[in-house]
Amino acid sequence: MKYNHLLILFFCFFCIVGCKDKTTDKSEEATEAQNTIKPFKVTLKFSAKVNDDFCLLYTEDGTINFGEKGIWKAIKGSEIEQSVDFELPEEVFPTALRIDLGIKPEQTDIILKAIILEYKDKTRQIMGTEMAAFFRPDENTCTFDATTGIVKPIVKDGVRQNPSLYPQSILRQEIEKLAQ
Repeated sequence: MKYNHLLILFFCFFCIVGCKDKTTDKSEEATEAQNTIKPFKVTLKFSAKVNDDFCLLYTEDGTINFGEKGIWKAIKGSEIEQSVDFELPEEVFPTALRIDLGIKPEQTDIILKAIILEYKDKTRQIMGTEMAAFFRPDENTCTFDATTGIVKPIVKDGVRQNPSLYPQSILRQEIEKLAQ
């Protein structure tokens, strides 16, 4: 009889100790998840009537010599405002951003409502006329009216140019604020 009680106590002890270890593991996993740094993210809020592809290009060297470093996203055409997220690779922190708004020749004007920059726990939303302080149109490919958000592609010799918005110098300062 005494052995049965000892056996039950021994079994209960191991159950309790085993449960404590499992809860510790879960709290360690939660702490690790909190310490994971979110990558730099750019969200565009826009409306575009035709299915198309947008691209976010970036540099890390302080220049605006955009090369191959870009993230392409397919978008669905709609008159309703929508958004597209561009997440940069985890190890990348940009110094400049360029926004390419479509490559389809049938695409009409695009209305850009907001550009949202996110890094770690900080967010910077750029809207309305403020967009012109941070981005300028590539005059060879489009016009940009920041009061309405309309990005209008230029047509040369019957061919629609692919609109791009280049960074103004103040954008780099705003990006750096997100890292502080």
